[in-house]
Amino acid sequence: MIQFFRKIRQSLLSEGKTGRYFKYAIGEIVLVVIGILIALQINNWNEEHKINKIRTLKLSQIESDLRADVVALEEGILVKEQEIATLKNYRDRLSQSNASIDTLDKIVNTEFLGRIRIGFSGFNNITYISMIQSGELGILSDDLVKDLSILNIRQQNSDNNYNLHKEMYLKKGQSFNANYPVKRRTDIIGDGPLSDYLREHREDKNFIVNFNEVFIAKRLMYSQNLSHHKKILELTKAILKNHFAE
Repeated sequence: MIQFFRKIRQSLLSEGKTGRYFKYAIGEIVLVVIGILIALQINNWNEEHKINKIRTLKLSQIESDLRADVVALEEGILVKEQEIATLKNYRDRLSQSNASIDTLDKIVNTEFLGRIRIGFSGFNNITYISMIQSGELGILSDDLVKDLSILNIRQQNSDNNYNLHKEMYLKKGQSFNANYPVKRRTDIIGDGPLSDYLREHREDKNFIVNFNEVFIAKRLMYSQNLSHHKKILELTKAILKNHFAE
């Protein structure tokens, strides 16, 4: 009988020891899981911190690009308005009742310049383009990405429109200069007897018609570019107001 109770007691002690080991093992597993979760959380936090740093940097660069565009667009708009005002002055003078072929000759030879003054060197969209290429646009808000996309499309349309009208104007100008050399030192004929001969033997009607084509092409180039840039300036300012602190 004594042996029987000893066996029961030994069995209970053994079961108690196994229970303690089991609880210890469960505790170890729980600690490992908690450690893994903490490590994942720290990794996620580090990744989010990294993304936030990149986002802050990119937002700062985009804002800087947009503000630079505002300044450049405003300066360019003034230049184009001045050029359009000059062209209007030519038109007003040539539309007067006392206007003559000499009036046009004076404008062509001493005032009307073939050079182009736009006052704008290009849009500052390098940050936006680089983010498209690197796939980083996803770190920005959907609203900002949408607005920047619309802005970029309008910028491209503006550039394409300007290049088209610039090419048209240059072709008209080159054709006019080839047929009616202007008194300039850079021309082989320049100012002299040959220049006088060309002027005396030209057909004034064609001279007027061809210059009118050059004039229209130049005015259209400026007016189209001016219209595009005013709309882009308005949109650029709206993006700065809606997405960036003043």
